[in-house]
Amino acid sequence: MSEIKTSIILPRELYAELKKRAVEEGKTVKEAIIDAILNYLARKGEKSKLKELILKPSEGAGPEDLKEYGGEDIGF
Repeated sequence: MSEIKTSIILPRELYAELKKRAVEEGKTVKEAIIDAILNYLARKGEKSKLKELILKPSEGAGPEDLKEYGGEDIGF
């Protein structure tokens, strides 16, 4: 199964809330986003297959991607 790397642009306030919630739950932002996608897709019964695909490590992805795409981390 191949993997895909993607970038999204979020409103600053939405990202701040996402990061805050992730920290409160002891998760990374990536984990929180994956959980949100899984919950969204679970409504159609695709959670287990998608979870298996998403949670496989993606070689080459890392924090440097933030700079590569002109993003910034607003920090907490």
